[in-house]
Amino acid sequence: MSQTSDNSRTFRVLNLTDEVKATISSLNTTVTQHENINYVEVASVDDISAVKSALDAAEIKYKQCSYSTFVRFKDQLSVDQLNATASELCENVNILYSRVDENNHTGKLVVDRLEDYNKLKSNTGDVSFYRFSPVNVSVPKSNNYQGRSNENTGDWQKVVPRKQPVAGRYTAAPSAPVQSSAPTRGGRGGARGGRGGARGGRAAPSTA
Repeated sequence: MSQTSDNSRTFRVLNLTDEVKATISSLNTTVTQHENINYVEVASVDDISAVKSALDAAEIKYKQCSYSTFVRFKDQLSVDQLNATASELCENVNILYSRVDENNHTGKLVVDRLEDYNKLKSNTGDVSFYRFSPVNVSVPKSNNYQGRSNENTGDWQKVVPRKQPVAGRYTAAPSAPVQSSAPTRGGRGGARGGRGGARGGRAAPSTA
């Protein structure tokens, strides 16, 4: 699941009451639950505003969800051709965002239903859809895209791995303490105090 869109037919809803559930069920919706979170799927884009109004009236928090795929295709495709391919694979698909990169062999497609997302990923033809991940994907130079999205065109940034580890509270402690060359006083335990080394007794918990 990725960015949100006000044109998505899938709502992620918290604390859905039975009363509101009954109200939105009359609006041609399907309600499912996963890990104590309710997902409301609207059959038609035209019914989105009615579902929003019912949830807003009951002061129930929600987000509209979408599903992003990274697309790779053997032959060169335009955005319209990519959209047509998705429409052939998924009946009644609602494409929120689509883009073809400058190389004309990769792109991005965003849909609003989990069922459509799974159908796209299972396709074994010349056009392949994958779970979208921006890691190690170059920023496209063209503006060859269509759709509505809140992701600010969804440019992919190339991630450069760090050459040095980042020091933090969970980094390993030094292998050995620095020892002083000065003679110790007391003779019974090294440092002054004799019993247990440094004065104070209780060691701090390890953060390793």
